[in-house]
Amino acid sequence: MADTGPSDFRPSSNVYTVLVIVATIFLLAATVFTSVRAQELYGNWMPF
Repeated sequence: MADTGPSDFRPSSNVYTVLVIVATIFLLAATVFTSVRAQELYGNWMPF
C-alpha cells in the first residue's frame, strides 16, 4: 500500500461551508430587516 499523503484526509463535516451558509443567511436577514425598517420610518425601501 502506497501512502498517498494528506490528500486522502476528508473531514466528516465541512465546518467552513456551514459557516459561510450561516453568514449568508444572517446577511440576507439583516438586509430585509433594514429595508422593512426604512419603509416604516422613511416611506421608501432605500435607507439612503
